[in-house]
Amino acid sequence: MDVPLLRVGVTISLTGVTDGGEARPAMLCAQWGSYRNNRGMQLTSRHDFPAPPADVFAMLTDEAFLRHAATEMGSPDARVAASASRTAVEATIEAPDVVRAFVGATLRVLLEVDWGAARPGGTRAGTFTMTVPGTPVTVAGTTLLAPTASGTEVTYDGELTVRLPLVGARVEREAAPAILEALEDQARIGRAWLARPAG
Repeated sequence: MDVPLLRVGVTISLTGVTDGGEARPAMLCAQWGSYRNNRGMQLTSRHDFPAPPADVFAMLTDEAFLRHAATEMGSPDARVAASASRTAVEATIEAPDVVRAFVGATLRVLLEVDWGAARPGGTRAGTFTMTVPGTPVTVAGTTLLAPTASGTEVTYDGELTVRLPLVGARVEREAAPAILEALEDQARIGRAWLARPAG
């Protein structure tokens, strides 16, 4: 298997701030956002880590971390592969209610990330794709790892597209918060990983 980065598709309860009539988890509003254009649902997610870029990049391309994160997020059977510039995780997740009629109770999700070379200061840019094999669901976009005054920020910008007649836009609205929460979950697990005692 070529080399994702994390498991996506956490079932969440939508409460809190509203935007265009859609509720969002209040605790995440400052860190992510989504809106729909004529092509699909635009997603943006930013995550801070109290470590230098080299350490964060090493973690995000560490097969042991990716396996640990997938297990912590409920997918201990995830298939994980990693190299110095490419990662992939294929995991089983709970299907959102709105798509169960099409795909069943669970989904296999494949997330792949390709990283470019380090720039001065440790900045790296990359691309990512998330697919659900056998379904018309795709997330594709860019990722950026950059130094900050307190450590490192990792940003994901992507577009979620569900090519289903009549219900595609609804599925996008239901799936977007779950994808963004999964990214936040992985970041939380990553911060704990970085804080482990040396050795």
